[in-house]
Amino acid sequence: MNQTTNPATRPKRLLSIDGGGLAGLIPAEALIAIETQLDALTGRPAPLSDRFDLIGGTSTGAILAAGLALGLKAADLRDFYLKFGKDIFTKVFITERLWHDYPSAPLERHLKEVFGEDTTLGSDKLRTQILIVAKNATQGTTWFFTNNKKGKYFANNRGLPLWQIVRASSAAPTYFPPQPMSIPDASGQPGNFEFIDGGVSTYNNPSLHVFLEATDPQYQFGWPIGTGNLLLMSLGTGFNAITVPAGKASGYNLLNWARYVVKDLMGDANLEQNVLMHLIGQPPPGKPPASIAETSAVRASGVLASDALDFISPGVSKALTYQRITVSLTRERLAALNLADIDPAKVGEMDAVDQIPNFQRIGQAIAKEQVRMDPLRQFFV
Repeated sequence: MNQTTNPATRPKRLLSIDGGGLAGLIPAEALIAIETQLDALTGRPAPLSDRFDLIGGTSTGAILAAGLALGLKAADLRDFYLKFGKDIFTKVFITERLWHDYPSAPLERHLKEVFGEDTTLGSDKLRTQILIVAKNATQGTTWFFTNNKKGKYFANNRGLPLWQIVRASSAAPTYFPPQPMSIPDASGQPGNFEFIDGGVSTYNNPSLHVFLEATDPQYQFGWPIGTGNLLLMSLGTGFNAITVPAGKASGYNLLNWARYVVKDLMGDANLEQNVLMHLIGQPPPGKPPASIAETSAVRASGVLASDALDFISPGVSKALTYQRITVSLTRERLAALNLADIDPAKVGEMDAVDQIPNFQRIGQAIAKEQVRMDPLRQFFV
């Protein structure tokens, strides 16, 4: 048995998936390509739960991460958005929209259907390690739910329904109501909390914490770092600058600014996480298939971000092999993908049900452009 097939000695493979509502179709299509290429590369079909040792996700990324960890095929998760997207994003009555735009019942129903109502975080149905990011609004802290049996809070969280944790991670403020959960403390006394979208933190792109979870001894994995020891694939849902036309900002009301802040925070968090991961990570060998557009956007965002990418020379040791797959949702970038008919403003909205086919088209184009598993064969074969 060679090094890569022995679980005790082979390199560890990590997967991280961003939040982004219906734009989850973009990483879903990338996952289909990853799965297909790995099946061909290894000569055997297998779900991605058998390919990756730890899968992390926030918001819509939590839906994908949880489904993968349960052994679902990537195409089945893509179909979750195609089948249920319109139902999930159906507006509440006008009298309720002071609080949120969409009811939680459709999302809850479909999560229970796909994940099982009785499947818990500690369930043996989970075939790999998982990490789901949610924001505890009651305490004002970011929580990382994991099924690592050695984890500090596993005993408290193991009985929580998986669908409920995913629903908490995707409870974007102004879009969905918070998710209440009763979680026992160390003495067994229940604590009642309300959770909101994990994207309302610096972890809408959870890749840095997925890396820390895997390597920091306090999280009880303690896997060794090094470009040959650790691979992290990070899948984005697309990004763009959140702009307000000149003269319009003074007319924004509280709801306008609430939406702006949520989306802008997610964008800034994604940018920061990617800059940090590029600093500590090395791209796969060979010419990268690009998140060139994202790197360009990083450089355009300011001198510090640009300098940060150039600060560490190629000779400096890196902590892991890191590949980012995403797309800049600009008119120029979409045109370069032969998608000039898609309006970037429309696909910039996470609840744009009329753009579901276009989210899928973008995902297919990005998968074709950027998913290259052959340069990563050392981690899988």
